[in-house]
Amino acid sequence: MDSLFSNLFLALEERIVAGVPLVKGVYPELSQTENYNGSPSEWPCVFIDFTNLTYSEQSSFIQAASGELQCRMVFKVTNAAGSDFLDTPTALSHYEAELKLHQTLQGWTNGTVAPLTRIKLSTEDRDDAFRVRVLTYSLNFNEYPLQSPGSDIPTPLLELLS
Repeated sequence: MDSLFSNLFLALEERIVAGVPLVKGVYPELSQTENYNGSPSEWPCVFIDFTNLTYSEQSSFIQAASGELQCRMVFKVTNAAGSDFLDTPTALSHYEAELKLHQTLQGWTNGTVAPLTRIKLSTEDRDDAFRVRVLTYSLNFNEYPLQSPGSDIPTPLLELLS
């Protein structure tokens, strides 16, 4: 894959699955909790998005990018007995999972992006069956063109006189 975001998502997915066994799935953010239809069926899940990116031109068409990595950690609001009332142990387990996710991501880099740094933590105000905690990290990287813009002019072969 050529997309930095595709490759970054796959690296993050691998990191989160290995580092936070409580997480049952890692998915690209596509408004799944707003359009919930029963899938995924196991919770909690982490939905990843790359947002608020701004680019500045460096040199030779290299761009510096600065933005945010958002990790929406989503819990289905039920306890072990299936009730939609969260008891204290269930709520505390959510905080423990959130901490483990943060420890897995803080300072991580795949060599393409600068080490991640948490910049924000929030709870979404919802009136459905989900509790959503949003962990936001600074996302900084340089983007290099695959090839220089313009046309390629082949170099003529060098002929040597003998």
